[in-house]
Amino acid sequence: MAKFLNLLLNYQYGLSIMVASDLKKAASLLSENGTRIRCVCAIQSDVINSDVTIKGLSLMGKISLFLVLPTNKLGLQRMACAQAESVFFCAWERAFTQADASLQRVVGNLFADLDTVPYPVLQQQVDRRLRNLNTLPTLPEIVMRIMRLVNDPKTTPDELERVLCMDPAIVMKLLQVMRSPVFTGTGGRTAKWTLKEIITRLGVKKVGAIAQQVKMIKGLVKPDESKFDMKRFWEHSVGCAIVADKLYTERHIRLTTEIEFNDYWVGSLLHDVGRLVIGFFFWDWFARVEEHRKETGGSFRTAEHDLGDVASHVRIGQLMLLNNDMGQDSVSAVASHHDAAGAADLVRLVHMANNLYKDLGLGYLPGEKPEYNVEVLEALRIDQGRLEVLRDQLAADVVDEIKTMVDQCM
Repeated sequence: MAKFLNLLLNYQYGLSIMVASDLKKAASLLSENGTRIRCVCAIQSDVINSDVTIKGLSLMGKISLFLVLPTNKLGLQRMACAQAESVFFCAWERAFTQADASLQRVVGNLFADLDTVPYPVLQQQVDRRLRNLNTLPTLPEIVMRIMRLVNDPKTTPDELERVLCMDPAIVMKLLQVMRSPVFTGTGGRTAKWTLKEIITRLGVKKVGAIAQQVKMIKGLVKPDESKFDMKRFWEHSVGCAIVADKLYTERHIRLTTEIEFNDYWVGSLLHDVGRLVIGFFFWDWFARVEEHRKETGGSFRTAEHDLGDVASHVRIGQLMLLNNDMGQDSVSAVASHHDAAGAADLVRLVHMANNLYKDLGLGYLPGEKPEYNVEVLEALRIDQGRLEVLRDQLAADVVDEIKTMVDQCM
């Protein structure tokens, strides 16, 4: 429950968390910090009967106090707090649900409009909170420099080469990856190509996007206590990016707009980055969601919803890309890749790549099944027969090569 509260208060409100092991320690923290503390959450197995303690924990009603107790103790706790102000209650048993009395509903959801406001307004609204997210990774600086270059139409191959050569390790791995048949077809004389020749042949945007991928795989370091499977995560993420590239460049699906390589590559590569954040910093919660997924036979996303949807992987991924200023299109792809009905072509492309790769048995989690959006399939004119053809084609073309690419990056 403490992990749940940390997710809720940190990711949805941008509040830093201070943990007190008992009421005496809590009183000490309140004395030291005063109204700098925005709220207090007391997770108790027993009723707090002292009126003085209740008033002290809420600073005489100046801050909100959330009391979380077993259902059979709530009635007595409400009686004990009858005269207190700014006190709210939640039962243990309903804390993780979507019910009105759930912990998330009691605390409230300040980001209810996160997916509906214009992108510039969204950036302004979340900027203050993003500064306080103490477990949100930042991308390596060189990734941001490469991104700025590939988004500038005036960038030349020489300029990109100069930036990449500042990191010899990334150049070595990039040359390995870019010589893959996924990008070069049958190969030819790629073993002799220089970095500049590869940039000239394949283009600044494509090489830049792959360079970002290589650096991110090496640069996002997993905390020691996490059991998150990094290799499986990147195999799924890189696989989705390669599938999206094949779907788009080989015209396997009907899209009506032109999409930049960098947008669909980064959008596909990072569509599940929120899972990585939860797996890094809230491993216990990640395991709880996965256990519920196995019990119910649903998807990871459905399991998140069942457990309160406090800070879903799509919401956290959206925040991470906003924090790193990855651009409106990539942010939209990450935020909407599950529910892509009525979305733009980029989101539909990422949605299809993600689900097709799961259809091959290569989701991040073993046994994760695809969940195609019916409206997307209808809009792209894809029936069950076409899905089977696409799946068989991809199984033959890319699976082994993707695993080889990830090994080279790591």
